[in-house]
Amino acid sequence: MRSIFSMFAKSPFKPLASHMEKVRACVDQIKPLFDAQLSGDYDKVQQISEQIIQLEYGADKIKNDIRDHLPQSIFLAVDKRDFSHLLSAQDDIADSVEDLAVILRIRHLANPEVLYEPLNQFVDHVVMSAHSACDLIHELENLLEASFGGVEAEKVEKDCHQLATYEWEADKKQFAFAQKLFSLGDTLSAADLLLWNEVSKKLGAVADKSEQIGKTLRIFLAK
Repeated sequence: MRSIFSMFAKSPFKPLASHMEKVRACVDQIKPLFDAQLSGDYDKVQQISEQIIQLEYGADKIKNDIRDHLPQSIFLAVDKRDFSHLLSAQDDIADSVEDLAVILRIRHLANPEVLYEPLNQFVDHVVMSAHSACDLIHELENLLEASFGGVEAEKVEKDCHQLATYEWEADKKQFAFAQKLFSLGDTLSAADLLLWNEVSKKLGAVADKSEQIGKTLRIFLAK
């Protein structure tokens, strides 16, 4: 089987974008996953979780192929370490989504109604952040053609700033969710409280790693 680099030998950014498409596919399952969780459809949670795990595995295969072939086959227009940081951030997004899927399979978590609104808002802002990061990766080819300058660079800089805003808003939604969660006190079992807190951390990690992509692209622009 041919390496993905044999198909996209002219640019490392094309296989990077292919990897990000797998990451986006993982992210696109976050909302359905929590819809199933909050409706108490644990069979659906299981089904979506298994789908996420398969998508993450597909992303891992592309990631490993990029890492295996990048050093000996590609001359980059950017520092290889920065490129690797970008790939790692993408990988971390998919890993965090997989972690969410695993946590929600451990136990049929209780779904206190008071958590519905803050959780849905938190999920929406996390997904918005991740989608923004995905869109930025698809701007890399145009950025490369523009030699990391001009109108395209200005657009990417603006989009990176917007991504940082999305992540900041996701942080606020995470705090609001945590407040509601810990206000439940003894009405929620210790196990459910622990696992919901882990869910919150993994959701937050999706937004954090998405912002890391914007930070790395700003490094590209600064060099």
